[in-house]
Amino acid sequence: MAARDTLIRLLTPLYREAVHSPWTGLSALRAHTGVSSAYALGEEDDVAASDDSPVLVIGGFMSHPYYYAPFARMLRRAGYSVHIDDLFNCRRFIPYVERLCKRVDEIAAATGRPVRIVGHSLGGLQAFAVLAQCPDAIGQVVAVASPILGGTPWRPLQQLAERVLGVRARDSRVLYEQIEPYANRVTTISSPRDLIAPPRVCAIAGAGNVVLSTITSADRALASHTGVIFMPTAVRVILRSLLRPCPFPMSVQHAI
Repeated sequence: MAARDTLIRLLTPLYREAVHSPWTGLSALRAHTGVSSAYALGEEDDVAASDDSPVLVIGGFMSHPYYYAPFARMLRRAGYSVHIDDLFNCRRFIPYVERLCKRVDEIAAATGRPVRIVGHSLGGLQAFAVLAQCPDAIGQVVAVASPILGGTPWRPLQQLAERVLGVRARDSRVLYEQIEPYANRVTTISSPRDLIAPPRVCAIAGAGNVVLSTITSADRALASHTGVIFMPTAVRVILRSLLRPCPFPMSVQHAI
């Protein structure tokens, strides 16, 4: 019985993701068209940006940039200048973060504005690392389903990620400590329906921690780890979070 329970515990997240993942993009597009689109984009909630602020979107583990095209479209319609990391996110963690830091510096120098980052899953952890290394260029980080406290509790994925990324789950504790001084620039978003990054491993002391405890009918088809960033409720929280003023003076100047 114990072996059976262990097997079920290991396979349940995989089953849930396998059921949702093939349809996530289609569900996202369907959820953000027509009436749902107006509601999700904040046209009824007054959460649209007006200054073309730069936002960098960093995807999850083993994700392709095109996967986030529907989300990028939502941000653009809300008035943001959107940048999507253009590499398949399956590289060593430290060199990849160094590359992201350079990208952020370039965006900040070109626009003269602090960069806001929206990171999904691993992308949120990478965004935290960028915030710790180049805080002068980062105005805000919104991390969606990013397991900062010891990594994902789903061990098969954790073990694969550790081998590919060249880091250990326990290293996230060090990262947690590094971003504590900047917690007021951080918003975390998590869902109890997410078995890979549940709320208990995503919250950061001093940050704005939002738990999507209510799953609406529009959210239900996207209520998985891979789909949570597309949930209309999550998008509304992201857009509201991005409107928060940057809590520090920007030091990066326009590039000549």
